[in-house]
Amino acid sequence: MQTEFEENGYYVLRGILTEDEVDRLAGPIRAAFANGTYDGFKAEAAYPQPGVYSMGPRVLADHPQIAEVSLAHPGIVGAVEELFGEPATLAQYWSIMRPPGAGIRDEPFVKGAGAHFDYKPWRCVGSYVKWMFAVIPFVDYTEEVGPLCVDPGSHRKTRVLPSDGRVHQVDAAQVPVAAETNFVDPELKKGDVVLMHGFCWHEARPNYGTTDRCGLYMKFHAKSSPPACGPTIYPSAGHDVLRPEAKHLLPYHRGDGQYAAVRDVPVGGVDEGRLLIEDREGRVLVLGDGEGGWALPRYAAAEDESAGILDVCNVMGSVLKQARAELGLPLPWLSWLQDVAGARPDGEAGEWRCRVYGHRLNDAAPEIGGAHRWLAAADLEAVTLEDGASVRKWLRMWQEQEDEEGRAVTRSFGLPTTDVEYYNYNGGGNPQGTYRIGVFDSEGRPPRPPTKLAERV
Repeated sequence: MQTEFEENGYYVLRGILTEDEVDRLAGPIRAAFANGTYDGFKAEAAYPQPGVYSMGPRVLADHPQIAEVSLAHPGIVGAVEELFGEPATLAQYWSIMRPPGAGIRDEPFVKGAGAHFDYKPWRCVGSYVKWMFAVIPFVDYTEEVGPLCVDPGSHRKTRVLPSDGRVHQVDAAQVPVAAETNFVDPELKKGDVVLMHGFCWHEARPNYGTTDRCGLYMKFHAKSSPPACGPTIYPSAGHDVLRPEAKHLLPYHRGDGQYAAVRDVPVGGVDEGRLLIEDREGRVLVLGDGEGGWALPRYAAAEDESAGILDVCNVMGSVLKQARAELGLPLPWLSWLQDVAGARPDGEAGEWRCRVYGHRLNDAAPEIGGAHRWLAAADLEAVTLEDGASVRKWLRMWQEQEDEEGRAVTRSFGLPTTDVEYYNYNGGGNPQGTYRIGVFDSEGRPPRPPTKLAERV
């Protein structure tokens, strides 16, 4: 399994699920699409009309028992963690429904035209560098209903570069025109599960059949490769039902309904963001509280109003906007360190979650407005610092490239959801080559994306 996965970028666990297990999983998910309780439901364009419909982890709130035949299935988790060589964390729980006619347009479908891959540093579900899909088809993915095709070896065209001491840049492959791809159909059947490297190119073909094409598309990331945008928040019911040895798979959850979903507006469950901003000499920015104390910059967190279900929980845009307004620092990226969850700090009833990010500047101690200091690690002990022990821990995690338990991690660049406009490397039509993630100009903008070949005059 390991050799084939590393060579081809995917591996099919044939018949790993029984028909009964698939039906137990598929039942509540199919019902949600049928009754319109999926994310982003719009009455004027709803299932079963031709289209592509999707749903995030909300189904786990009402039907947590399906976790045992999906995200915590021993055969799936065992294979994922064997390939990682370490513990895994659930990164995405996403169902896709493609009824008859989905993907069919006036022009004939060109095989390879839908090529893409899911390294997307502007999403919580795409901003890690060691991760994989685990896809469970609820039906046979035949040529008629639309196979899930993969391009063997394409994952090796994206490279994670050496760390700068904090984060890793990524040379992301530019997905080329259809004629330059090499897709194969792994012929997935009901009961199979395909494990697919996160950098592997793939595409879903149109549904020319008369029955629905539906499946569950999970992602897992290695414990050592945290999401740069921070984790997706799940319903606590999904965590609570897990057997003890599987609870590590779903550590980020809320029990008050504030988990990843798109209802009337996007919901993500992150209330606040704190910034550990380090200058190039290793000093940390702290702001005065007006009473002789100091604290990290902190801001109310909000979802991007245009966010879809795969964009929720990334509150970076709101945090960066406020930081720029208060501090005058055009921070183009952040990298997640830890979520702090607990009771609301204002004493009101309910849950609360603060997302802590790190960032290292290219300059030494720039001047900003208001009372502030740039303090080295040793100096943090000598001042009155809000949550001082935690701040010192976060700084150690950041500078030593470790997690909260002292284990080595590979961090990368996290971006606001709205920055998607700058990136088109991961979809087809590009010139062959790579696009470097982690390069920005003085205004915090990344390089212009390559011109799509089909758009050139």
